[in-house]
Amino acid sequence: MMDLLLQQACNGLVIGSTYAVVALGFALAFSVLRVVHFAHPDIFMIGMFSGLVAANYWPALGLVTAILTGAAGAAAMGYFAERTIIGPLRGRDMLTTLIGTLGLSIVLQNGMALIVGPDPVAYPALIPAKFFDIGPVMLTLRQIVNLGLSVVLLGLVSLFVRFTKTGRATRAIAERPDVAAAFGVDVARICQITIVFASGLAGVAAVSVGSLYGSASAFVGLLYGLKAFTCMLVAGNRHIEGVVAVAIGLGIVEALVTGYVSSSMKDAAAFVVLIGVLYVRPNGMFGSYAAT
Repeated sequence: MMDLLLQQACNGLVIGSTYAVVALGFALAFSVLRVVHFAHPDIFMIGMFSGLVAANYWPALGLVTAILTGAAGAAAMGYFAERTIIGPLRGRDMLTTLIGTLGLSIVLQNGMALIVGPDPVAYPALIPAKFFDIGPVMLTLRQIVNLGLSVVLLGLVSLFVRFTKTGRATRAIAERPDVAAAFGVDVARICQITIVFASGLAGVAAVSVGSLYGSASAFVGLLYGLKAFTCMLVAGNRHIEGVVAVAIGLGIVEALVTGYVSSSMKDAAAFVVLIGVLYVRPNGMFGSYAAT
């Protein structure tokens, strides 16, 4: 019984770390730009297919090329979204930008489905199928790489926000955009960098997820988007550590529900948690920046 608990907890840690990377994209977009960036999960999907194309064309170069291409493809799509929708609509009613990004999400989903079909497609075997016994827990090399990449990405976000000039500017804009602008911060440029940075991180995570599960789908962003958005709402967007903690917790809860109850109930667990937490803490467990 204890072995099953540890195994499911480790499985949940792996998937929860990926939720955290995508959720931070939501949190950065909302805290800095005051928008709910519903196209972000489908930018994750674009990164997944960008890496797939690179891996198929240059199989000898393997995982590194797929990761770089996935990051570049997602970042380019993030830049396009910012220039065409988010930037022009920034500062207007939040619902307007939400509808705009949701429209882009639908276009990306259905456009990719038109190209590759609605069914999942096989992802190249970028990581060998090896197994490792760590005490009572068995993990695959793909799980370990996925977790390692997620930890690196989360570390990069922390370093970016705390120790770079641009990162400090994002925090200033998140706290008081009017004051930041008055002190000479180029708000439009910082918003652009934030979206591109978050998109690139999502692209790396997407390649890792594709390698982990061996498939890619035009609608993969829908699942990750719902879970990541839930994590941001439950945690609030004021502290990135809070978003990470909630995402990992959600992954572990899902894994435990799968192991002890039923796999068909694991997705419902996310929304039970959301309703319960928001009923008690409407601004999230760790607080949120104001929407205006």
